[in-house]
Amino acid sequence: MADHVIVSDTPEALADRVAADFAVLVDQSLAKQERFSVALAGGITPKQFYARLAKEPYKSSIPWAKLWFFWGDERCVPKEHPDSNFRMVSEALLQFVPVQPSHVIRMHGEDPPPQAAQEYEKFMRQFFRDSGFWPRFDLILLGMGADGHTASLIPGSPAVADHVTEPPVEERRQTDLSQEEASALPAGRQARWVVHNVVRTLQTVRLTLTYPVINQAKNVWFLVTGSKKAEVFAEVQKGPNPAWPASLVQPVSGELQWYIDKAVVQKEEVWQTLKYKR
Repeated sequence: MADHVIVSDTPEALADRVAADFAVLVDQSLAKQERFSVALAGGITPKQFYARLAKEPYKSSIPWAKLWFFWGDERCVPKEHPDSNFRMVSEALLQFVPVQPSHVIRMHGEDPPPQAAQEYEKFMRQFFRDSGFWPRFDLILLGMGADGHTASLIPGSPAVADHVTEPPVEERRQTDLSQEEASALPAGRQARWVVHNVVRTLQTVRLTLTYPVINQAKNVWFLVTGSKKAEVFAEVQKGPNPAWPASLVQPVSGELQWYIDKAVVQKEEVWQTLKYKR
């Protein structure tokens, strides 16, 4: 999995690198299309990246009005709650840059989880109505927990188990299916874009994009720092394993990149592999 790994000396250097690459990706994308869609991640490392974007030169140089902001996952809390991913991104980035309020599409964590997931998917289906069966985000940002989770795809949770047990046929074979044709599929084959994921180990419920949506993105970037992630990073690089949900992120035709700091590659065998592939 480690074909595209960028190693920075520190978390701060990582945030600088991701910000620079983000600006380039936005410019390249908007040279060919009218809008840029990104699904945002929660977590400390993505927060550092957002804070960097909120400063110059990016604050003035990025065409913020053409960007559309979605979320990869959300806790089932009101938007003002300290645990809200929306609140974190708002405080770190959105309040400082000239985004269009109508382009900020948050998950409504305060609503009943099944309803919130359905409404978010409904908006996405309208927004990506020309994409075919699956949406195609220009970029999906992801973090990774010490347990190997990403977004709110948590080990042992239904959203992971369902994907492993019966991956949607459409993800592999019907990427060009229209949404009208998709709606006519038999019950059980109308794969979900957004789900409410019951996490019994944490006694909570989360809202999250599903694997097929993530894996259809044009670009998927993991942002990971710290020695506590070293072991799980090494495991994820061995290949798909539901015990490590991040390892199941395998873009169908998009580009997967890992942005990590040196603390993540403590194991010598992992470091040697990355040096060879860089």
